[in-house]
Amino acid sequence: MKKIFLVFCLMLSMFVISCGKGKKASGKSVSFNMEAEPTSLDPQILTDMSGLFITSMTYESLVRLNDKNDIVPAGAESWTKSDDGKVWTFKIRQGMKWSNGDPLTAKDYFNGIKRGIEPKTASEYAFLAYYIENAENYNNGSLKDFGKVGIKLKDDYTLEFTLSQPAPFFLKTLIMPIYFPVNEKALATNGEGYATEANKSIYSGPFIMEEWVHDNKVVMKKNPDYWNAQNIKLDTLTGLIVTDFEAATNLFENKELDLTKISVEKMANYEGKPELHKFPNGRVYYLGFNTSNPVLKNQKVRQALSLSVDRKELVSSILNGAGITASGIVSNGTAGEKGDFREEAGDLFAQFSNVNAKQLFEQGLKELNMTPAQVKLHLLVDENGTGKKEAEFYQSQWKDKLGIDVQVEVLTKKERIARAKAGQFEIVRYAWGPDYADPMTYLEIFHSKAKDINFAKYSDPKYDELVDLAKVNQDNKVRMDAMKQAEKILSDNFTYSALYYEVGAYLINPKLKGVVIRSVGDSIDFYNASIAK
Repeated sequence: MKKIFLVFCLMLSMFVISCGKGKKASGKSVSFNMEAEPTSLDPQILTDMSGLFITSMTYESLVRLNDKNDIVPAGAESWTKSDDGKVWTFKIRQGMKWSNGDPLTAKDYFNGIKRGIEPKTASEYAFLAYYIENAENYNNGSLKDFGKVGIKLKDDYTLEFTLSQPAPFFLKTLIMPIYFPVNEKALATNGEGYATEANKSIYSGPFIMEEWVHDNKVVMKKNPDYWNAQNIKLDTLTGLIVTDFEAATNLFENKELDLTKISVEKMANYEGKPELHKFPNGRVYYLGFNTSNPVLKNQKVRQALSLSVDRKELVSSILNGAGITASGIVSNGTAGEKGDFREEAGDLFAQFSNVNAKQLFEQGLKELNMTPAQVKLHLLVDENGTGKKEAEFYQSQWKDKLGIDVQVEVLTKKERIARAKAGQFEIVRYAWGPDYADPMTYLEIFHSKAKDINFAKYSDPKYDELVDLAKVNQDNKVRMDAMKQAEKILSDNFTYSALYYEVGAYLINPKLKGVVIRSVGDSIDFYNASIAK
């Protein structure tokens, strides 16, 4: 297990801030830009990065990632795996407490996972637990008896998972919130309001959420009862919600933020300065096409819309170089058979280099008995970062190369996600960051069983078959070959089409030390952070 993907994975996608001097000293308090209002702070329900930032600091997962992105003990102090790779036994750390004083035991982790796969919870991340025996059947309602699911409470401090088949990366998935513990008292007391406000949950992590001012900020205070409190160096952690990176850059310059992504317009002002840090972060941006739309159901139309976007110009002119031209849905920096998966899988757009997008578009419309003037499409983007600038670029590309006017609607990130999941879109700009260190974290979201995360409802039996094979096969070459074939099938269909891989450009107070920025899980980790006076 230790050999799988941790050696190569994220050597390029993890960065530790650890040195330098700065202008702002804020004692033991740090403020950072979380960019968007969380869609939820309920661990079993949330799906967005803002929610993951907060819950990873306020709930104790079974395992955590260290500054090298290795799995290390957290709520579980140790674990063992059976020889056949199917039975995992976790010893829960004794002496842990919830923020109300209740002991934190194996039962709380059991409750959290059970809640995560209960059909009524409707967790979009339930699929991560499908490796567990009968978890999928319980989640889809075909099995009613939870006692037949491979999750067993052996005693107060022992939790056992039985997998339907060995899963090479099961341990890595345990960093995700669907596996976080749940306190029965908090759930019963707050009912439908559970985790909707700071005071409607209780906490088990290094911080306690003290305040949640919606669409403004989340304030967290150090948890004095946390089992590792002596090594938590910050007293206060504040996540501000600033959707516009230009405004966030100004806040940084005014010493109101210690960490934020920087606007691409201002990056040049910081080149060579200790505040600026850039690195590939594994996040892929892509277009999703709603194939229930009469125009977009035609593959040639989707292909033309995708291929008419000049990705190199997008990266250089719109992103100011803060991106890498995409060549598939799996980002670079992800481990493959022997090296980088992206390099091994190649550029999946190269085969279309000589395709005339306009001719292809016209062929598609001819099949639909339509003219360009009859094409009325809308693009959804969110207000964060370069969303609006990119939308204008896509509009101009489609106008100039295909002769169509595409209307743009700019939404909050939360609204854009909700509209996509509800199928209320025609074209949407979306992004996905890896949850764990394996190409599967990109590919499984397009499986036909991925529900709302597969918002364009892509479905291909061969794709599903290859992904399912790669989930359970123990031979790394077989797994990688299957995922390379699956990615090509997905790319050639053009229901989803990759645009670029983000290069994270951050402004960081040089006095802020020990914060880890990574591409998997919680991408900004303050667990070991401190700020110098």
